[in-house]
Amino acid sequence: MPVYKYKALSKTGKEEKGTIEANSVSHLKNVLSKKNLILLEVEELGKSKKIKSLKDLNITFFKKQFSTDEIVFILYELGMLIGKNIHITSAIEIVANQQENSLLKKKLLKAKSLIAEGKTVAEAFEEIEIFPKFLTEMIKAGEEAGALGDIFISASEYLEKQNNFKSQIINSLIYPSIVIGVGFLSLIIIMNVVVPTVVKIYNQFGKELPTSTKIVIIFSSIFSLFLKSLPVILILGFILNRKYLKKDFWDRLKLKIPFFNKVLLYSQISSWANTTAILLKGGLQLTKALEIANSSISNQVLKEKLQEVIPQIEKGKKLADSLKEKQILPESSIQILSVGEETGQLEDMFQMIADIYKKQTEKLITRFITLLEPITLIILSVMIGFFIFATLFPIFNLSVKQ
Repeated sequence: MPVYKYKALSKTGKEEKGTIEANSVSHLKNVLSKKNLILLEVEELGKSKKIKSLKDLNITFFKKQFSTDEIVFILYELGMLIGKNIHITSAIEIVANQQENSLLKKKLLKAKSLIAEGKTVAEAFEEIEIFPKFLTEMIKAGEEAGALGDIFISASEYLEKQNNFKSQIINSLIYPSIVIGVGFLSLIIIMNVVVPTVVKIYNQFGKELPTSTKIVIIFSSIFSLFLKSLPVILILGFILNRKYLKKDFWDRLKLKIPFFNKVLLYSQISSWANTTAILLKGGLQLTKALEIANSSISNQVLKEKLQEVIPQIEKGKKLADSLKEKQILPESSIQILSVGEETGQLEDMFQMIADIYKKQTEKLITRFITLLEPITLIILSVMIGFFIFATLFPIFNLSVKQ
């Protein structure tokens, strides 16, 4: 079990340091929370790099100067401090003083000043621009409902889950990416270094090349021409995309590619449903929650379909009926939302749908990666094997004839 060195804040505002065994940083948070301690800083012993509840993979939903784990930790700390009845300005100051990123610290202190001048918490965070729009709307809802601490904690957990999910995908793709990269590098070396040498040798002897070597030479010539033409192709593609293709062309195409369309659809709906659930729990009205959640959708086609649902709800139509008409969700999910509307537990049903689609996305990606590794190895092995044979066979043939 990992051992963590931590710095925490007591209810009285006193800093405490220590070491403790825990399964993960999340587990450590829970252990300290039961002792009425708020985690400020944590380092896993035996590792030189500090961690703050997430792996430092530099994956971000935000502007490049702030990593997601920094934002997640800020949200968590603010939520815990406010939950201990510490005033928001004092909480922000405590969190700001823990930041190693000087720009982030400066922005947080600016937010504190803005609140002291009379602006709301949501207005202050909107002005310093460290959170996406849906988060500032959540903060606004939390202020109005008197549940600001809970909103910060919910947002922290949501972003941490999203980031962990992306980290898992990236980690799973590292090995196949290395294999593909090494394989193509080997092919490039064979085509651009070894094959020309073999051709030169054969020309000196005045011998005709074997068919397999001729195939490799043709392939090498085509590939070389492609590489030389690549800058022109990219420029033409950029111009075509900007001037002649509709904005939603690629988004429509993504939804038509087998397998990948499901991954895209499931991941987008999971994120959308999760955001909606959090906003509803924060006290926002359904239409406002949907409007904010829709803005988090990156696929323009899906976003437009979901956006069309809002006017129908405002006219009195049920959410489930509106979504069914747009054919975005399967019948099972529509029924879940219908039950939520009837029982008044819509936020719980949205959360259920988010969890269902998250698991479906994970299954699809796991299946893809499981198949990708052996298929990639087989294809590259066959290609490299053929290229090596086509390169070495002529040399062997010459030596035998001599």
